Amino acid sequence: MPSAWLTTPLDVYEKHVELDSVGQAAAIREILLAALRRYRPQSLLCLGCAGGNGLEHASGLRVVGLDLNPDYIEAARRRFPWAAFHVCDLNDVLPAFEPVEMAFGALVFEYLAKPGDVLRKLAGRIAAGGRLVVPLLQADEGVPVVLPSPYLAALEPLRAEYRTLAPDEFTALAARAGFVVDSVSELPLPSGKRFVILDFLRR
Repeated sequence: MPSAWLTTPLDVYEKHVELDSVGQAAAIREILLAALRRYRPQSLLCLGCAGGNGLEHASGLRVVGLDLNPDYIEAARRRFPWAAFHVCDLNDVLPAFEPVEMAFGALVFEYLAKPGDVLRKLAGRIAAGGRLVVPLLQADEGVPVVLPSPYLAALEPLRAEYRTLAPDEFTALAARAGFVVDSVSELPLPSGKRFVILDFLRR
């Protein structure tokens, strides 16, 4: 089934998540930087990399970025020519690359049809003892999926593909794929949302 991510312009998405009232882009950069400083990996897999938000912190590492939208990948290649990017539907077969020491996926698992299947595939691409860091978006009751912004109409098609993943649900899926939760933390966002940050160890 075609995804709304294929027809959502990158500049629209980026302008929305960069809004102070949304705060998601800045939070993703903060979470990724903290994970890189904590685990000091030499290689990083960025799932749903879009235009590469946060990869400025990964310079000097072996970086693999995956995204469904070819235009997003092209933008990421221009911004970060030292990284390797692949157009990839995570619901299908992953491209070939050497296992990484850390994988990071923000605002991606909430849009996947079968996140458990994707986690099982990822388990073969993360080295034993490596890390998977997943910030899951959560919202207070009554908070809309897409927060009000000048870009709301253009982002509306994404609403049908989004589903909230409860941290306990995701942790159970990850455990079945060979991941052990190592730490859980939260980062508040504006307007009644927050990222619950799940750090997993690859067994």
